[in-house]
Amino acid sequence: MKMNGIVVWLMALVLAGCATQEVAPVKVQGSDEQVIESSAVGTLGAASGPVTAQHLTERYHNKASMCRNNPSAPAFLCSGVLLRATQHSTQFHFWNPNPAATGVSFSYLRADAKFNKLVFGYNNGFIFYPVFFAPADKIDPEILCFFPVDGATNSRDQQGCGQVSGVPSGRECQSQGINSAAQYIAHYNSYPNKYGYLCGFNVRDSLNQGATTAFNEAIKAQGMGGTFAFNTQNEFRLAKWGQNIGKTLPLEAVFYINDAGKAGAQYDQRDFKTQTGIWIPMIRITLPQTTTADVIFQFIAADQAISS
Repeated sequence: MKMNGIVVWLMALVLAGCATQEVAPVKVQGSDEQVIESSAVGTLGAASGPVTAQHLTERYHNKASMCRNNPSAPAFLCSGVLLRATQHSTQFHFWNPNPAATGVSFSYLRADAKFNKLVFGYNNGFIFYPVFFAPADKIDPEILCFFPVDGATNSRDQQGCGQVSGVPSGRECQSQGINSAAQYIAHYNSYPNKYGYLCGFNVRDSLNQGATTAFNEAIKAQGMGGTFAFNTQNEFRLAKWGQNIGKTLPLEAVFYINDAGKAGAQYDQRDFKTQTGIWIPMIRITLPQTTTADVIFQFIAADQAISS
């Protein structure tokens, strides 16, 4: 290849990376402990474990209020880490929704949306790409609602976004006139027993700018929730997708939070490759145990069940 061709090729790669990146570079500690400036490159995450860990770190620190300067594009479309905790089993594939459920529950990690444990004490799970960073051949599962703390969504109507039977205080926040973090916290403080008594914010795409505003207020509310909120993971509710469509799901990685979750994540990594032909990395997530600590995302080569 001639020198001019190499220059053009390199410029194209740089421009492609810029086109898919929506977060500012952050300082990331490399494997040699040298602090380096890094910038994510969008949809290349699954190609490299270290790059995936870097992407997750950057998105975690990106406290965006909207995406692409579009007031109708909520921040979860391009920032934060959308993860689902799962329990290892040989009886089902981890990416398939529970056939008996009305929706699928995830949690959301960001520097201003932290928690110190996973639902049910689980130790591993999987991560979805944000919609704006997902590869072009993947589906976009519909994001329905967000609860600043666990919403006990399996007991609610309206795909998990409505109310628990006989508990009207748990119906959608906006339908109760709860539109701000302050209003949510007043509601939150009035119920010693949380979970099903608290409301979730509607963040469906059809709300446009209303979804952006609702999500931003919900994140603020989580930060105002004190010890209970930090000790209780938040909850996104997504619409169910079909069974056995792993190839088209926006799966970025499987993860584990401790050694107890490692074997489950290793099984899931192998199972996904066997069923779909797609390799995704295993990422270790260290959750913060104090409100001043941050989440740590690591790719540990020795922990991988398969290298590619």
